[in-house]
Amino acid sequence: MQTGAIFTAAAVGLLASSLAAERLAKRRPQRTLIMTGFVVTVPGIVVLTAMAGGSPAPWALAPGLLPIGLGLGVMLTPSVNVVQSSFPEEQQGEISGLSRSVSNLGSSLGTAVAGTILVAGLASGAYAAALITLAVIGLVGRAAAVLLPGKPPPA
Repeated sequence: MQTGAIFTAAAVGLLASSLAAERLAKRRPQRTLIMTGFVVTVPGIVVLTAMAGGSPAPWALAPGLLPIGLGLGVMLTPSVNVVQSSFPEEQQGEISGLSRSVSNLGSSLGTAVAGTILVAGLASGAYAAALITLAVIGLVGRAAAVLLPGKPPPA
């Protein structure tokens, strides 16, 4: 129950930004949305890291988890669009499956890396180390998003 309460803020942020995804996608280039997602997510990780030694109350983590959820929601739809729009219609089934598989692999690896750091030294600041590692990965993702095309190629 407490874990569910802790992650409610991230889920609310993800839901709110996902609901706005269609409107955002019509108004802004996909690259801009993906970069904005990273710009919102990484500070959320920093806030969560700063609160690592703070209050154990579930709602004390909301200030960090809410922007993480908002940022992820902003970048999810455009990142899938970038991948899938790069391939012809007849390959969409294969690309969709591959894209989902790679996404799941990335989530699993990220969880494994952060979890390993956390379990390796729970008493020695490993929580902060795990979150810092995730923030660095987020900054790498932000840098990679700069390389995306600014406008979609002509049809």
